[in-house]
Amino acid sequence: METEFFQQFKTFITKNKLVSFNDKILLAVSGGADSVVMAHLFKELECSISIAHVNFRLRGDESDEDERFVRELAHQLNIPVHVKLVDTKAFAYEHHLSTQVAARDLRYAFFDELCQENGYTRVALGHHLDDQVETFFINLMRRSGLKGLGGMPLARDKFIRPLLFARRSEIEQYARHQGIAFRNDSSNDGDLYLRNKIRHHLVPPLEANLPGFSEALASGMNLLKEDAELIQQVVAEKKQSLFELKGEENHIPVSELKKLHPLYSWLYYLLIEFGFNSEVLQAATEAILNSESGKLFGSHTHRLVVDRSEVIIVPLAQNQVAQAILIDVDQTEVQFPVHLLLEVMENSPRLTLQVSNNMALFDRDKLHFPLLLRPWQQGDRFVPFGMKGSKLVSDFLIDQKISVVEKEHVFVLVSDDEIIWVVGHRAGGHSSVTEKTLKVLRVSCR
Repeated sequence: METEFFQQFKTFITKNKLVSFNDKILLAVSGGADSVVMAHLFKELECSISIAHVNFRLRGDESDEDERFVRELAHQLNIPVHVKLVDTKAFAYEHHLSTQVAARDLRYAFFDELCQENGYTRVALGHHLDDQVETFFINLMRRSGLKGLGGMPLARDKFIRPLLFARRSEIEQYARHQGIAFRNDSSNDGDLYLRNKIRHHLVPPLEANLPGFSEALASGMNLLKEDAELIQQVVAEKKQSLFELKGEENHIPVSELKKLHPLYSWLYYLLIEFGFNSEVLQAATEAILNSESGKLFGSHTHRLVVDRSEVIIVPLAQNQVAQAILIDVDQTEVQFPVHLLLEVMENSPRLTLQVSNNMALFDRDKLHFPLLLRPWQQGDRFVPFGMKGSKLVSDFLIDQKISVVEKEHVFVLVSDDEIIWVVGHRAGGHSSVTEKTLKVLRVSCR
């Protein structure tokens, strides 16, 4: 007998045309309630399905138990299963990625590989409505624009999310009523990641005081997504008239850019594919409007050059260093372009005894996140700790007898346009620790 939840699942898939009769579907199953329930629902649909599972080796025996559980699930449902064992931490280190980003890249690469080898036409992901709400707040903090605030797409290329209609609690309730076993990921219990903090501390009080909040926000996100699609069409037309491709470089007339208002928003959408973050785009906007010729900005993949008459977007060679990255409020490590460790701790007189050129302490509550890590630039100024006046970073490096070659590898850490650390050389006085400091952010470079 079909349950109400199963009927909702079928209706959602049919209404949004997520699958067709001829589709061969690969189910991404971690072992958690959402993906396991999704597997059972698709089994009831009598589709052509298989399971894919990645053992990221991040939680020791727990990861291995997840793998065994998924293999047993596939056996119970009598469907094929593909499992891949990966060394996520080694991949993250080798490619200068965070662990989370490395896991995501490995996962999607495995899905693509399976689709090519086995002819899968759809890959079903178990994201649900609560994931969507959490994604909204994550992207809001990252200043992701309308596209980010619209959340995860229901369908993109071969990837589909057939559970976006359901709350986490509804999925778990269905599992209990149907006697469906699932695994709990212990990493979801703590507050190490930003998503967990939002899940545990931000959304529950909003739900308690505003019943139906998540559903209303999800509806609003759909409207934002439609607005983003409209903007994308307008931007595509504008890009066609503005961009001139010369070899691998894109050239854009400064005179035409200055006609666009608001320029920052236009740059965000025109240059989003090149990976420039909001801090970099804000600085680039000011450089263009103020005709600051010679300014350089960068992403992991491209460099932006503000010339006298043109803005030039240049792809980076594989061996070139990323020009600038953002450091989120909950980030504990940066692998590239400088290896940094970040730790928040209670203030203590003993902490100041540990300070060296390779370590800096900051008053956590005085900082504005995300922090910006970028190469130093001509004209940069900072207030060296212990001094009253500011000093050019270039003069400071000369005083420190830093060679021309070494200068190319000097980075600065920035909070709200203030340089708080010439990394590995001298902390600035901005956001320094005092007796009134409660929380200290300790940043050290290796």
